[in-house]
Amino acid sequence: MMVYTLGVPSWVIPGTYAENLRFLENKKEVTGVELLFFIYNDEIRKQLDSEWDEICTFEKRFVFTAHLPDVLLPSHDELVARLAPLVSHFIVHPPKENQAALVPILAEWVKKYNVKFLAENTNPGLLEAMLPHLNLVSHNTGSPARQQQFPETGIGLCMDTGHLLIEGKKPADFFRKYREHIGEIHLHTVNREQAAIDGRLADHRQLRKNEPWLIELLSLLGDFRGTINLELFSWQEASDSMEIISFYLPH
Repeated sequence: MMVYTLGVPSWVIPGTYAENLRFLENKKEVTGVELLFFIYNDEIRKQLDSEWDEICTFEKRFVFTAHLPDVLLPSHDELVARLAPLVSHFIVHPPKENQAALVPILAEWVKKYNVKFLAENTNPGLLEAMLPHLNLVSHNTGSPARQQQFPETGIGLCMDTGHLLIEGKKPADFFRKYREHIGEIHLHTVNREQAAIDGRLADHRQLRKNEPWLIELLSLLGDFRGTINLELFSWQEASDSMEIISFYLPH
C-alpha cells in the first residue's frame, strides 16, 4: 500500500493552473500537485483570482502543496493567506544572503495562519547556514501525509535530489541524516550532456533506470510518509519517471 503522496508540479503541460489540474484529474497515479509560484506578480495574481474557485474543486482529488517565490518577501503574506486553507505545506528557498532573516517571517506566518513550511536545499551552503536558526521538527513519522500533524512552531525540510547531485553529493546520505525532518522530496536527476544540447537546466531531468544513486535512495523510502514530487515540467518525463520508481516503491 502506498503511504507517500506522489506529486507533480502544476505545470506539466503548457497552460494555467486549472488547465493542468483538469489534465491531471484522471491520472490516478498522481495523488499530489505542487502549485508553483516561483514568482508572484500581477499577472499570476489575476490568473489565481480567475481560477481560484475551480482550483478549490480539486481539493479532495489532490494533496496540494505550494512552492513559494524564490525571493520570499513579507508582502507575500497575501499569497500565504490565500493558500493556507488549501495546501498541506509550503516549500521555501533559503535566501542567498542573511538566511536568519527569513526565520521570523516564517514563524509569524506559522502562528498567524497555522501553516507548515519546509526549507529546501538549493545552492551550496544556503540551507546549512539557515539550519542553526531553525527549530527542526519531525515530518516523517506517524500518520500518512494527508493526516500529518505538524507542531505549532518549527520548520521541516524538503530534499531536492537534483541540487544534491549537482553538488556531487549522494541523496541517500542526505536522507539518512535528516530523514525525520524531511516532509517532501523533489525527485529528479541530472543530465549535463542533454543540457548542453537543449539549453535547459542540467537538473530537473527525468529519472533513468539503474542509476545507482536512485536505487540506493529508493531502497530507503519504503515507509516514507511525506510527498515525493517528481519536479519535472513535462508530463511525458514525469510519467516515464513514475514507471521507473514503481519498480522499487510500493504503490
